[in-house]
Amino acid sequence: MLTLRLIDPDDYTVHDDGQLIGRIRYTGEHAAGLWLWTIIVPIPGASSGDAKTLDEAMARFKSVWVAFKARQGAEKLTKVFAEMNHANRPDRYRQ
Repeated sequence: MLTLRLIDPDDYTVHDDGQLIGRIRYTGEHAAGLWLWTIIVPIPGASSGDAKTLDEAMARFKSVWVAFKARQGAEKLTKVFAEMNHANRPDRYRQ
């Protein structure tokens, strides 16, 4: 199940069953403003895109994620998630 976690106003991380997999954020850098979404799993073929609303961005993200996840397979994603979680661990820079 995909969930959003607010990290700043109009800026969210995206999680699949608790695993960080992406980000959706609003940018006013364009005249009309856009919601940008990105799958951050470090496997070739991960995607990004934009949408006019947060709901639309989430729907597009979900559609692409479900297809991407099916192509990669559970075993490959489990390995990549372990590597991501190790690299992003809270104590990484403690001495």
